[in-house]
Amino acid sequence: MNKQELIKAIAIGSGVSHAQAAKMLTAMQETVTNVLAHGDKVSIRGFGSFAITDHAARYYHHPQTGETKMARSYRTVRFVPSGDIKSRLN
Repeated sequence: MNKQELIKAIAIGSGVSHAQAAKMLTAMQETVTNVLAHGDKVSIRGFGSFAITDHAARYYHHPQTGETKMARSYRTVRFVPSGDIKSRLN
C-alpha cells in the first residue's frame, strides 16, 4: 500500500473527503517526526510505538583495501507493533 492508497482508505474508513484525509495523514507524519526529533517516544495504544535508537560508532574492515575504518554513530527510528497487530499477523 502506498501513500495515495492509504489516504483513500482513511477517507473511506472515516467518511471524510480525500483532501481532509491527506491533511490528517500529513499532520500525523509531521507530529510524529517533530516528537521524535525532540527525543521523545510516540505510543499509540492498539497500534504500536515509535522510538529513537542510538547506534554507537564502530570500527569496520573494508574488504577491498583491507583498511580498518571508523563508522560514525547515528540515530534511527524503531517501530514496535502492539500485541493486537502481532496476534493478527501470527
